[in-house]
Formats: sequence, structure tokens, C-alpha cells
Amino acid sequence: VPQSCHIGPFVQIAAGVVLGERVTIVGNTSIGIGVRIGSDSILQPMCTIYHGCEIGARCIIHSSTVIGADGFGFAPDFSATAGEWVKIPQTGRVVLEDDVEIGSSSTIDRGAMHETRIGMGCKIDNQVQIGHNVQIGPYTVVAGCVGISGSTTIGSHCMIGGYASFAGHLTIADRTTISGG
Repeated sequence: VPQSCHIGPFVQIAAGVVLGERVTIVGNTSIGIGVRIGSDSILQPMCTIYHGCEIGARCIIHSSTVIGADGFGFAPDFSATAGEWVKIPQTGRVVLEDDVEIGSSSTIDRGAMHETRIGMGCKIDNQVQIGHNVQIGPYTVVAGCVGISGSTTIGSHCMIGGYASFAGHLTIADRTTISGG
């Protein structure tokens, strides 16, 4: 932890974490094993960054945001009498490139096997859900309450209106505007 960093009260920093210069981590935040956070980034209160994730330089993550939780990955196993859903291990990570801002109470799921990636300069509003393996190109903006299902690819410089939703495995071209709802 460089001396130029500010670490607030009740912050947990696990083994192997690497912080850049002037990182600010406000109170009640948890940083998992092996996380990397670039210089001048700010994590507001009560953020959770799961193991292995990477946050670029000059990122801002607002309160109560979760980066790197398991994606919604389940496979049916109906061989049993009652049938059940079996959890698929989520072994990837989340990468936020430089200058990304994530609003309060948003969640970005780790990749199932590879990574979920948010491109440079993206701005994500409050209460946005980004599923596993999603790729968002640079300088895209996403308004509040958007849900992006797993393995969706969104191009660069897109504008996504509030309360829009995406089925999984879609590809959205660069500079596309999606209206709210």
C-alpha cells in the first residue's frame, strides 16, 4: 500500500492486493485476494471487490457496488428424481479499464471462464446488473436499472437508456443508441 493512499475505517484488504498511488478506499469496503487497483481510483463506502479483479486508473466506484461476484451460471441435472440446478463454477474475473465510473448498488459478475470487461471511459449508472462474460466497449454509457445478460457484447460509444434489458449472447454494434425501457 503506497503511502499516498487513503484507507478508511473498517476496510479489509486481502493478501496479494496491489494498489496504485493515491488510491482512496473509503470505510467498510472489502478487497479480495489478488485484486489490482490503478492509481487515483476511488472506492466509496461499502464496496466489495472479489478476488482476482482488476480496476484501472482513475476509476470511481460508488457505494454498495459489487464487482466480481459469481455470475448466474447453472446447468440442469434432471437425472435425479426431483431434478435440480447444478452450479457452474465461475472462474473468470472482472476487468475495469481506466476512467470507468460505476454507480451505487450496481453489480458486475465475474466471467464464467474468462473475464467480464468494461472498456475505458465507460460510465455505468446506479442499480445496473452486468452478467458474466459481458464485454462493453470504450466510452459507452449505461443509464440506471439496465440489465445485461451474460455473454452480451456491446460496442464502443453506445448509449443505453434506463431500464433497458438485454438477452444473453447478443452483439450490439458501435455507436448504437438503445432507448430506455
